[in-house]
Amino acid sequence: MKGFLIASILSTSMLFANGGGAGFDMMQLIPLVLIFVIFYFLILRPQQKKTRAHQEVLKELRRGDRVVTAGGLLGTVDKIINDGEISLEIADNVKVRVVKATVTEVLAKTQPVAETVKTTAAKVAAPKTAKPVSAKPTKAIKKAATKAKAATNSAVKKTASKKPTKKSK
Repeated sequence: MKGFLIASILSTSMLFANGGGAGFDMMQLIPLVLIFVIFYFLILRPQQKKTRAHQEVLKELRRGDRVVTAGGLLGTVDKIINDGEISLEIADNVKVRVVKATVTEVLAKTQPVAETVKTTAAKVAAPKTAKPVSAKPTKAIKKAATKAKAATNSAVKKTASKKPTKKSK
């Protein structure tokens, strides 16, 4: 037993004499820190942004919004019961209570009542010489208009390129 103790003490003292284990080497931490930084920017940060965006969507839910739940239900928000629950109308006179956090996507937003009243009041109160109040077209509207214009142009070109034929009597 004494021989084992003396051998372990000697081997430990030899380790310290060679410089191995004599202190903490900071170079050992660099790969670990790099892995954590990469992990943060590739996984944690995007997930936090997605969570924040989802919380904003849930906060802005209002009556009349068309939504999709995590279970695949499509419905219109009928009533917001409390901070955690909403009532969805999934068919005529068919209402379901769902947990608000299960709403994954808002398909169609309704305009708030205050904005509708303000826009209507601005149109009525505006003098005749003023430009009418109009909303900016969204990207989807611009894209649809461009597609419609291209389809119209191609139809016009097709009809213009056709030669008139004589009808036989």
